Amino acid sequence: MKIIDKENWQPSDNIILEESAFQSVTSQNNILVIAGPGAGKTELLAQKATYLLQTNLCKNPRKILAISFKTDAAQNLKERVERRCGQDAKLRFSSMTYDAFFKRILDHFLYALPEELRPKADYLINDLDIIDQAFIKQGYILNGTISSKFNKYYDKTLKETSLPLNPDEIGSRIWPLLLKGFDNHKATLTFKMINKLADYIILTNAQIKLAIQTTYSHVFLDEFQDTTGLQYKFIKDCFVNSNSTITAVGDNKQRIMLWAGAMKNVFDIYNDEFKSEQKILLMNHRSAPKLVELQRNMYKSLQEDNSDIKYSEKWNPSDGEINLYISDNEELEANAIANNIEEKICNGTKPNDICILCKQCPGNYSPAIIKALKKKNIRARIEIEYQNLIKEPIIELVLDIISCAINIKQAQKWEMIKETVIDIFSIDSGNNSTYEELQQQIFDLKNTIKNMMDQNLNISEITNTIKSFLDTNRIKAYFPVYSQGNYFDSTLDDFIKFFEIEFEEANNDWQKAIDNFCGLNSIPIMTIHKSKGLEYSAVYFVGLEDSAFWNFKNQPEEDRCAFFVALSRAKESVTFTFSNNRSGLKYTEQKRELVNEFYELLQEPGIATIEYFNTH
Repeated sequence: MKIIDKENWQPSDNIILEESAFQSVTSQNNILVIAGPGAGKTELLAQKATYLLQTNLCKNPRKILAISFKTDAAQNLKERVERRCGQDAKLRFSSMTYDAFFKRILDHFLYALPEELRPKADYLINDLDIIDQAFIKQGYILNGTISSKFNKYYDKTLKETSLPLNPDEIGSRIWPLLLKGFDNHKATLTFKMINKLADYIILTNAQIKLAIQTTYSHVFLDEFQDTTGLQYKFIKDCFVNSNSTITAVGDNKQRIMLWAGAMKNVFDIYNDEFKSEQKILLMNHRSAPKLVELQRNMYKSLQEDNSDIKYSEKWNPSDGEINLYISDNEELEANAIANNIEEKICNGTKPNDICILCKQCPGNYSPAIIKALKKKNIRARIEIEYQNLIKEPIIELVLDIISCAINIKQAQKWEMIKETVIDIFSIDSGNNSTYEELQQQIFDLKNTIKNMMDQNLNISEITNTIKSFLDTNRIKAYFPVYSQGNYFDSTLDDFIKFFEIEFEEANNDWQKAIDNFCGLNSIPIMTIHKSKGLEYSAVYFVGLEDSAFWNFKNQPEEDRCAFFVALSRAKESVTFTFSNNRSGLKYTEQKRELVNEFYELLQEPGIATIEYFNTH
C-alpha cells in the first residue's frame, strides 16, 4: 500500500465528509463523536482506519482495534476497510465484538491466570443447563422451586463476584464449579465471566497490558452509548493514560440497552477519564426530510438539543412518508400493511429493503401479517434465527463454495474462496508447487459439490464434505470464535436445519435457496434491538401499544429511545400501527395510555397521515 502524506489524504470513494466528520477522522487525540441516525458512524470509522493506514500514522506493524456490539457491524466495518486498504488491512485492522475480543484475550493469555481462576481450555460458553446445575449443586433454589433456566439472579451473581474469589460471596462458590467443570459437566463460562477474567489478566500482568497497548495504537469503540460497566472497566484498565488513541462513537438518543447494563453517563465519564475532544455530526444521510423532522420533534422528549440536524441534499424538501394505522383487530391491520407493502414492491422496492419491527416478541405480532403477505406471494420471516447465522464466517464460506459450484462465473467470490482456504491451510504463495496443488484441490472440491447437488444429495452431506476438506482443527485455528466448546458444531447444525427449510420452500432450487436463506427474497421481521445499525427504505412498527411498552413508567427514557430507533431505521417511509384487539397476547384488548405521548407527536399537524380500519 502506497503511503500518502497526511496533508494530501482525501476520503476514499469520493465521499465528502462534513467538517466535524473530517476533523474526527484526522484527529490524533482521544475523541468522542456524537452521531445521530444516518450520520454515517460506520463510514466515519472506516475512513479513519483508511486514513491511519494510508498515512502510516498507525505505524507498521502496529494495529487498529475496532470493537462493535454486533458481529455483522464488525464484519461490515472490516469489509469496508479491507476493500480500500487490501492486504495491509487484513493484517493490521482487527474488527470484532466485545465478546470476541475478551475471549481472544482470555484464550491467548489463559496461563497468565492463577490456577484457581484458570478455566479448562475446552470450556463451553453460556450452557444454561450446566450453569443451572452448578447453582443447584450449591443448594440454591429460586422462588421455592428448582430453576431450569439461566435467569437474572444467576447473571447478577456471576457478574458481581469479585476476583480473586472471596469465600464469603455466593458467587465464589459457583465460579470454581464453572471454571473447572463438575459431575461430568464441562467447564462453562458466561460472556460476563470471560470479560471479568480478561480484565483480571490485564490488572495483574503489567507486561501483557503493555503488549496490548503496544499492539494497538488506535482503538475504535462503536455504539458507545450501549457500553456496560464491565466493558468500560476493561477499556479503562487497558488503555487509559496510555499512548493508544481512542475514538468512541455513539448517540444518546439510541441508548436502548440500559436493561442490559449500559452505563447511562458513559459519555461524561469517558470525556473526563480519557480527556477526550467532543465532535457532533449534524448531517443525516439516511432519512427523507419529513422523517428527519419527526426525529427533530423527538429531541425534546429525549432532552437532546440537536435541532441543527440536517437532511441530505439528495432529497426534495417534501420527500418522506409517515403513516399511523389504527385498526379494530390484527387481521385488518395485517391487510392494511400487506396492501401497502404490495404497492411499494410494485413500485420497485425490494422485499429485503422493507422491515417490520416490534418492540418485543415478533412471534406475537407477526402471524397475521405473514399470512396476509403470503396471500400476495410476498415472503416474510422472523429474522432472529437467521440474523446471526448469516454473518458466521464458516457459513459465509460454505455458502460461497456452494454458490460457485452452481455458477463458477463469479470471479470475485471465487478468488475470495481460494484466498480464504489458502489462509486456512497456511500455505505460502511463494511455495509454487504446494500453492498450485491446493488451488487444484479447491477446484476439485467445487466440482465434487456440483456433482453432489446433481445427485440430489442434501445440505447436510454437502456441508460435511466441505467441513471434512477444510478440516475442523484448521477451521478452529483460523476462526478463533470456534476454538472452544461445541459452538462450531452447533453453528453448522443450525445452518443445516434452517437451510433445509429454505431449500424446500425454493422447490429444491439451490441458488434460490441460498438467496432465500440470506434474506434476499423476504421481508425481515425483528425487534428494535436487532434493528440497531440497519436501514430500510420502508419500516413498519407494529404494536405501538401499552402492552409492548409495559414498563414505560419505570424506563421512559429507554422506551423513548426505542421509539426513536424504530423511526430512524427508515429512509423513505415509516408506518406505526395500533390494533384495538390482539389474540396473541395475555390481554386481547389494547390501550395506548402509557405511550400517548407518541400519538400526540404523530398527530401534530403535518406529521403523519392517520388511517382507520374498522370492521364496519
